[in-house]
Amino acid sequence: MPYASNPMDGVRTYYEDAGGSGPPVVVYAGLMDPLEWSRASGLARALGDEFRLIYADHRGHGRSDKPHDASAYALRTRVADAVAVLDALDIERAHLIGFSWGARLGFAIGEHAPERVSSLVLCGNQPYTWESNWTFVPMLTSALTLAKRHGMRGFVEDVESALGERFSEGTRNWMLANDPVALDAAWRSSLAEGPISGDLRKWRIPCLIYAGAEDEMHDNAKRAAGEIPGAVWLSLAGHTHLSAADEVDEVLPRVRELFHSTAT
Repeated sequence: MPYASNPMDGVRTYYEDAGGSGPPVVVYAGLMDPLEWSRASGLARALGDEFRLIYADHRGHGRSDKPHDASAYALRTRVADAVAVLDALDIERAHLIGFSWGARLGFAIGEHAPERVSSLVLCGNQPYTWESNWTFVPMLTSALTLAKRHGMRGFVEDVESALGERFSEGTRNWMLANDPVALDAAWRSSLAEGPISGDLRKWRIPCLIYAGAEDEMHDNAKRAAGEIPGAVWLSLAGHTHLSAADEVDEVLPRVRELFHSTAT
């Protein structure tokens, strides 16, 4: 199986290269989701005929290594994971699509390794400090604490109850396969992060940033798009954090336009 080793700590990232002759696009899913989620997403499927799609598991997820220490999930280290995947494939620059926690990683790559991305498509996250009044923050924290003791099934049910939405059967199965100790470490590390960028106004990366209008992170994502020069902002009316990641009709034309106008 293809793995890329992080030179900082030796942690291995599992990835899959779907091939294709078009420009490379790396896709990252959200917290708790393996690369199979990215591969099954409508947006990725729609782009498959035009681009070389590459999928990678976050550390702590899927078939990647799963450290149990929160310090192993520092953003700079996770950026090095993403760079290691590009290096393993001899790719100098690629477009990047990030959903949720993958979008958080995308913001970090834009800050710390901008020379490795041609453009960023970021859905459902933001580059600032996590806000404690967002309902999902204490919910995830407490649910993961319980999951460490009792397993993932109760965790999945708690998250569905808090969100008021039921995951698809495939997503539920992927989530149930997670290592709760690794997920808890990843989440605690993420909560401790400060703002990703000192000044987004200095960025020179073509970006499309979008979020569901009912996502608690919507306004902060919009703020980030307003600070990044030339960034395109898209608010998806009637969409939540989860459903925005599944939207294709409104998003795909913007993604195609961005990718075709940006050289790799």
